[in-house]
Amino acid sequence: MAKQASKNIFVMGDVHGHYEQFVMMLSAAELIDENLRWTGGGNILIQMGDIIDKGPDSVKTDELADSLQIQAAAAGGEFVRLIGNHELELIMGNFFMSELDRAIAQKYREKLTAGVIAGRLKAAFHARGLLFTHAGACNKLLNIFKMQLGVLTETKVASLINSIFINCVKHRFYKHPVFNISVSRGGTDKYGGIFWEDLQDLYASFPRSPVKQVVGHSMVDEIVINADKNIIAVDVGLHRTMQYLKITDANLEIFTIS
Repeated sequence: MAKQASKNIFVMGDVHGHYEQFVMMLSAAELIDENLRWTGGGNILIQMGDIIDKGPDSVKTDELADSLQIQAAAAGGEFVRLIGNHELELIMGNFFMSELDRAIAQKYREKLTAGVIAGRLKAAFHARGLLFTHAGACNKLLNIFKMQLGVLTETKVASLINSIFINCVKHRFYKHPVFNISVSRGGTDKYGGIFWEDLQDLYASFPRSPVKQVVGHSMVDEIVINADKNIIAVDVGLHRTMQYLKITDANLEIFTIS
């Protein structure tokens, strides 16, 4: 029997309603055709959250992501949509932060909540020995998880985070440390949770992350593979830079679209 080809993983940071740039990246990665149909086959696309707000086309971008997620699944691939802090605040009913019209924001709250409970929208994902969350799990949070899990692996951590998140959304309970907002982001905790952690605070929280992490949220000039901290930062801000990360069996490759 022939060995099944490994799936490639494409990682794209915060989109923030920049529809045209998102389409350009998807096209460059050969994940869609000129008709905006999924052509990625069995490959995996991970979008790191914050697909809405700030940019000019939040609704249009979100609708494209919804469509591609369905098409990818039908083709044997996967479009992983992570929850960012902008989606989280809508789920929590904090509409002050969103640029969406209040009526649209309320509808999005219902849509996002249903998506989380159904598993279409995730707080965490794991693949190829990597843990993907919007803003990263700091040392304090990983130590809390370690008390529950014993040995930390990206698989166990992602599963636990998603279980916690779904239950919290179901019961509208947002006091777990995964929801902490760090002081540097206007909160009360020294270190934030997986939706609000600042990259520099994440770096400072431990000598080296015990699990290899991929994060968005904090804007960087270009994708950063920080081997010393065991962290990859991918939020380059699509309004100024278009980059994505491709993960194969053998390599991590950074692609820049001019």
